[in-house]
Amino acid sequence: MKKLLTLAVIAITGFMFMSCGSTDTTSAAAQAADLNLPEWVLAGRKDDKGIYAVGSGKLSNLVNSQKMAIAQGRLELAATTKTSVQGITQTLVDDQGAEGDRQDLEALTENALLKVDNILVGSEKVDQYVAKDGTVYVLMFLPKETFLTELNKSLAETKAKSFNRTSSAAYTEAKMAEAYEKYFANNN
Repeated sequence: MKKLLTLAVIAITGFMFMSCGSTDTTSAAAQAADLNLPEWVLAGRKDDKGIYAVGSGKLSNLVNSQKMAIAQGRLELAATTKTSVQGITQTLVDDQGAEGDRQDLEALTENALLKVDNILVGSEKVDQYVAKDGTVYVLMFLPKETFLTELNKSLAETKAKSFNRTSSAAYTEAKMAEAYEKYFANNN
């Protein structure tokens, strides 16, 4: 069962990263060069250190354009984070046989999704480009450690709220923590 769970998590998270980064980097590099933009504006960036997102903004002045670009980048990080959490937990929900385990996982998922704002506090702008037309592009980054720390905090909070702890709830929480770790270990 452990092997099946591992394969399922790897398959789902691999699919999520392929779908998020399906742009061919060669064509993205060529398009970026044609548009006189850095490659990351069109292709994003991927590594095993965390999650990246690109935001853009063009308003009446540079400061407001930067704010808008950062806000859009953070929204993209939030969407990616939510998708990741839902994908990880849905795989585990689908894999669980007992209804009680499924309910535990669904509660953990809901709690984790509520924590996305806390998770995004650790995001940072790692690159910026201002195009000739005044559009500001930013590359936002969410470190793996922040993602894991906050999701594990949500697991701990769920444990603290559970008065009638069962062995299946403890098992489910351990599987969630393991799945979060594997998410980054298998997506570099």
